[in-house]
Amino acid sequence: MDRFLLLPVACVLILAVSLAWSADKKAEASDITVKMKSLSYDPRKLEIYVGDSVVWTNEARSAHTATSDDEGKMFDTGEIKPDESSKPVKFEEEGEFKYHCKIHGKSMSGTLVVNRRAAVIKP
Repeated sequence: MDRFLLLPVACVLILAVSLAWSADKKAEASDITVKMKSLSYDPRKLEIYVGDSVVWTNEARSAHTATSDDEGKMFDTGEIKPDESSKPVKFEEEGEFKYHCKIHGKSMSGTLVVNRRAAVIKP
């Protein structure tokens, strides 16, 4: 009878270790790419996590920027020419940050939502 109890307990332990490993992998910071199109960002609204970095890649025929709406105090990629990319911009605080292209004005705008990562509980 004890032998039959051992199998379910072993399965639960294997599942718990697997989930903890998976959650730990998801907690790693990553680089996310936003594409600059003719007069838009793709995606226009992006949700990331604290510690993630964003790279803007210009797929349009004219230069663009990605500049935070606080006059670029939070971030400003500077001018990105066609077929080029910005340096990674790392986000260390949570919040919602609106941005636009300084060249084309606020008709070319986007929003970054930076969330805090859920705590990972390790056994």
